[in-house]
Amino acid sequence: MNLSNRSKFIRSISPTRSLPWRSAVKKLLPDKRKQKPQIVVTNLIDVILLLVFFFMITSSFARDKEKLPVDVPKAANATTMETENMTVQIAKNGRVFVAGKQIETAELTTQIKTWVTKSPDRPVMVEADKDANYGRIIYILDQIRSSGAVNIGLATRPENR
Repeated sequence: MNLSNRSKFIRSISPTRSLPWRSAVKKLLPDKRKQKPQIVVTNLIDVILLLVFFFMITSSFARDKEKLPVDVPKAANATTMETENMTVQIAKNGRVFVAGKQIETAELTTQIKTWVTKSPDRPVMVEADKDANYGRIIYILDQIRSSGAVNIGLATRPENR
């Protein structure tokens, strides 16, 4: 390549020279300087609302799971216990529940013993359905007493409820 041809070639590819197709490409591409940056929060709000609804629904299921359909009898002088206690529930059909889980009577004795060993006067609350077999309730109370529990209470509800 001689010197004159070389200078023509360099001039043809130099960046200072305007290329004819560059203006057409600029028209097709969006102008980034005109658009202001934006944060779209619509999708974020949707996700947050879905999470709120999810946690509200699942927390209500967790609360309902702990409660068994035990209809305790009414009493005129019902009081509320303020201390932490172990709740033993006796259903209408005689099944025994501790902390919402069904257990056998033999397991009840071991659970009461571990509860009482931490502190002898820790209360054990018995929630028996008003239609439960009275003999079954007495049997379970005897099991609780033989396990070493001293502070045993029977759950009732006020008459006005």
